[in-house]
Amino acid sequence: MSADKKNIAIVGGSGFIGSHTAAYLLNNGYNVVIIDLKESELINHSNKPLYIKCDATNLKELKNIFNNIKFDAVFMLAAISNSEENLKCIPNSINQNILSLTNVLECVRLYNIPRIIFSSTVWVYSVTKSINVNETTNLPINRSNHIYTTCKLMCEQLIQNYSSLYDIKYTILRYGVAYGPGCHPDTILSTFINNVLKNKTCNITGNGSIYRNFLYVTDHANANLLSLSKNAENKIINIDGSECITLNDIADTIKNLHGNIKVKYTDKRAGDYKGKIVSNKRSKKLLNWEPKVNFKMGSKLLYEYLKNI
Repeated sequence: MSADKKNIAIVGGSGFIGSHTAAYLLNNGYNVVIIDLKESELINHSNKPLYIKCDATNLKELKNIFNNIKFDAVFMLAAISNSEENLKCIPNSINQNILSLTNVLECVRLYNIPRIIFSSTVWVYSVTKSINVNETTNLPINRSNHIYTTCKLMCEQLIQNYSSLYDIKYTILRYGVAYGPGCHPDTILSTFINNVLKNKTCNITGNGSIYRNFLYVTDHANANLLSLSKNAENKIINIDGSECITLNDIADTIKNLHGNIKVKYTDKRAGDYKGKIVSNKRSKKLLNWEPKVNFKMGSKLLYEYLKNI
């Protein structure tokens, strides 16, 4: 690694958002080290990041890495991001989402890393009755009815506890739902597109009014890059899409791309995130960030990608 460049660790950097973030950081002159259980298959870059195999739930392994490389910041992206996966084995969800973060925080403390940047989610807003929300909205954890939401709220609080106790600098980014080529096949948009390509039925929960503010993955990566700014220090910042897209909108969008599709309405899922109007004012003010890829463009890019693989 070049000695005159800043060293950035991405724990969980082989995932969807992590891989794109690594590419953005490399393009902007950073040394990047991906710490994950497997090497990324998504990074197409002439100067590949250093990859170190490590299970973030193993504190001893993490310490060895952070003791040997002096990092200027660490992105903590390792987690079980799929909501359904979090329900399959709750003890595993706790380990992967909370224990791994605790271990990274310990390394940040022990090796005096200037900043930890944590990937939270707009799902935390599901605990409030308010429709219009921002970073100051009160979020009572006792109203959480999904293990994924509970884990993210606990992680946010844990980071702020470490900050108070040890003066650790942090940035918490509350991500909108990521999509784009290479995204998790169980995300709603990927599922719908794959179903229509296989002439299968698209299942819409409830009456289809549940919505998401989808965010194309390069917008996530750009936000991560910008979050290294001192303006983001000790801040919670929303990074969400600007368009409210209902399940019915998704079906209509895919119909316009593909032609006739088969749709079936099913019962609601317990604890599902029904959508909020999330303010991006802080990200615009502090980072000069706003989404660049609209849903029409992004869904077409994902459709063409899935159609041709």
